[in-house]
Amino acid sequence: MNARTLFIASVALAAVAGCDAENSRTGASPANAPATAPAVTNRIALPENVRQNLGVTFARAESRRVAATLRVPGRFELLPSARREYRSVLPAHVELLVRQYEAVKPGQVLARLQSPEWRRIQHEAIEAEGEITVAEAQVDVAVATKVENEKATALLRRRVAALAEANARRAELETELAVSESKVARLDAEVRAAKVKASEAKEHFASKLNTLAAVAGVSVEELSAPSPTTSPAGAGAETPPRWRTMNAIELHASQPGVVESLAVTNGGWVDASGLILATADPSQLRFRATGLQADLGSLRDGADASIVAPQGARAGTNDALPGKLTLGLEASSETRTIELIVTPQKLAAWARPGVSAYAEVVTDGSADVETAIPLAAVVQDELARIYFRRDPKDPDKVIRVEGDFGVSDGKWIVVNSGLKAGDEVVVNGVYELKLTGSGKPQGGGGHFHADGTWHAAGTPEPSGKH
Repeated sequence: MNARTLFIASVALAAVAGCDAENSRTGASPANAPATAPAVTNRIALPENVRQNLGVTFARAESRRVAATLRVPGRFELLPSARREYRSVLPAHVELLVRQYEAVKPGQVLARLQSPEWRRIQHEAIEAEGEITVAEAQVDVAVATKVENEKATALLRRRVAALAEANARRAELETELAVSESKVARLDAEVRAAKVKASEAKEHFASKLNTLAAVAGVSVEELSAPSPTTSPAGAGAETPPRWRTMNAIELHASQPGVVESLAVTNGGWVDASGLILATADPSQLRFRATGLQADLGSLRDGADASIVAPQGARAGTNDALPGKLTLGLEASSETRTIELIVTPQKLAAWARPGVSAYAEVVTDGSADVETAIPLAAVVQDELARIYFRRDPKDPDKVIRVEGDFGVSDGKWIVVNSGLKAGDEVVVNGVYELKLTGSGKPQGGGGHFHADGTWHAAGTPEPSGKH
């Protein structure tokens, strides 16, 4: 028994179960039931177990501008900003801490680099830090020498003044005072020169720290913070800064993503600027479609667009991704086409780089909005085209409806009457439902009312029904 036969049998059994339930409610049984013809109805019982076993799916009717919608094929691709390459600034041995296709978070350590060059730069920073100490000591010496000279000069002046008052001049004291006073300008210059050297030493050290920070990929503040792995040697001892105790360079993720490729093996050697690994953020996607130049008159930047899920993506017909249209910079003179870019406002699980799909572009925002259903929900039944609407009063039933259809864009078709946006119609399983023949009047003219009752031709209309 194939799936189609099983489907028809299941619907028939559901209908029998519905009759049995009605007989139980009224107290009648098949044996003593009155010999009257069953009521004609366009309702078909479709319980949940039947829907699940046979994969029956529904789609909602939508308000769409079907006549003003253009469908173009394309595929998803990553934005240029989605990819991130991680390279080594220095020649180093690489210790990989992630695997290919592993998801990473910002700040996560991706690899550690053991580099002899890092040790050399580190040593240069230590020397530069020592230069500051020497230069500051030289400033202290120059200042002390100046102060000593000032004190000696002041003392000599007092002695010379005292001798002058006593009319006992000492030529050697006056000479010594003159020499001491002549040193003032030179000692001031030496103090200024020592301060300049101290300033240069500090700038040199700051430059080395900036180099270390650039190589390590962290801020100067982080490098200057106390090392978390070193404890003071004794009471009152200072904790060395982080840059002094870093034995390896850690490579941190700068943005979320997935490890796309590894350029080196674990423990391998990489040269300066050599690629270590690359990541890609799958959430940074755009859709690139191909349109015809003949449609350029109806396309514009910023037009409303949506990306329709491809077949087999296990996505509903209504699970389109909305976005805005951007026209490509150049058209192709050979193929008479132009690239159309749609950046989705949200993503779905089926949206992946390389996945092919269709973009629907609204070419006229002022066109009338009409109620439409997927064309896949419509099936030909003899001379009529029908669809099956889910009963809004009973979700375990569907209603067979002969459609009053309008225009179609090859994917959606307008329903002129009998349906409103939000109503559900059968998509998968519609052909099998047609084969059951359920919900279809058997012979004789007439029509169905909205409540599902049958009105035979030539009989008066019941009160309140038309």
